[in-house]
Amino acid sequence: MKTTIHKRNLNGIETLEYTTKRADKLMFLQHGIHGNKQKIMHLLGVAFVKLGYHVVAIDAAKHGSRLEEPFLSKDEALCELDTMPVVKQTAEDIRRLHRKHFSDTHAHFEMVGVSMGGLIGYYLSTITDAIDQLIAIISSPDFHAAAAHTFPPEKRQQYPEESAKAEKLVNAMNPATRPEDMAFNRLIMVNGKHDEVIPYSHSERFKQANPDLDIIFTLYDTDHSIVKPMQDDILRWLKTARRK
Repeated sequence: MKTTIHKRNLNGIETLEYTTKRADKLMFLQHGIHGNKQKIMHLLGVAFVKLGYHVVAIDAAKHGSRLEEPFLSKDEALCELDTMPVVKQTAEDIRRLHRKHFSDTHAHFEMVGVSMGGLIGYYLSTITDAIDQLIAIISSPDFHAAAAHTFPPEKRQQYPEESAKAEKLVNAMNPATRPEDMAFNRLIMVNGKHDEVIPYSHSERFKQANPDLDIIFTLYDTDHSIVKPMQDDILRWLKTARRK
């Protein structure tokens, strides 16, 4: 069936949407740091729409069509320090988009996020109860551990004020310290065995600490990148869930 691709401006947020006439479920697909909605849709959106999803992607705050500093000049240290405000704003944008423009036809939705997009998904699960399945790809539910890994002490000494502000926000937002606030029917965490950007141990610890949550945690022979076996398994899990 033909895929329809269109863009809309919904309350100041530009959406990129892939859909078909038979699409009966909603999915938000979120890119990682320095990415944009076009790239993530090209990578994953087509496969999801073929399963019957209406797939919606937006540029994260300060990315893509919303590009602002420090992501414009790509100063890595400043970008890392500004990640949590981006995560918070983008999650709030998705929640608002769903409530105002999609909830009448789709009370619940799937959320798929890659790397920083996974952080957005994790935080989103603490501010909405509308997520059915949350799929976090090469990401971490432990914001404090992720920040400590990507922003070590030597960088914190270089930017003391910015680091203190960022750490306060990380601690306030961290889903790993308040799993009772996370709302989803199932969490799927796929990580790389050799990932040095976001180590898989963050996700492994979260699963071990929360045995009562419905969590699938799987490792792949890769670093901080998406590989075909990841995509194949995600599609298989989604197909299985749709048949229930």
